[in-house]
Amino acid sequence: MDTLVKLVRQIIFLLLMFTFLELLLPLGQIKNFTRVVIGLLIILAILTPIGEMLSSNWNMDVFLPEEKAVFSVSQKGVLDKAKEETAKGIETQIKALLNLNGEKVDKVKVVLGENQIEGVTVVVKKPLTEEDKQRYREVIKAFFGVAEKVNFQVLEVGP
Repeated sequence: MDTLVKLVRQIIFLLLMFTFLELLLPLGQIKNFTRVVIGLLIILAILTPIGEMLSSNWNMDVFLPEEKAVFSVSQKGVLDKAKEETAKGIETQIKALLNLNGEKVDKVKVVLGENQIEGVTVVVKKPLTEEDKQRYREVIKAFFGVAEKVNFQVLEVGP
């Protein structure tokens, strides 16, 4: 009901304003053009509240059978899934960055904390020199802000 009252008030205000504007304009084609624009603005004023009503959240319990109406999503589950996906994305990015100069990195494991990366473990195919380790740390620090918590492991290959 409030939406309807709001709509009627808007239309009345627009009609009064446009009538006054039309009186100020000279005769000719500009008056016809102004009438078209005024008509479009009135249509827009009518459609806006209708669009708001259609896009509002609907209560789906009315449309669902009673046994299906109740479902819940665990906020913790959603956050854990998001954290896991974020870690996978960061791992992929770090591995790609470190392998730009050669395929030395086998995989990367990222541990996410509350609001930051807690640690990064880089698994390499063969032992790295200290210079390579420092360069890898600098790349990770530059892109992800982590320098001290970077560990390196050598991939153990069977006999």
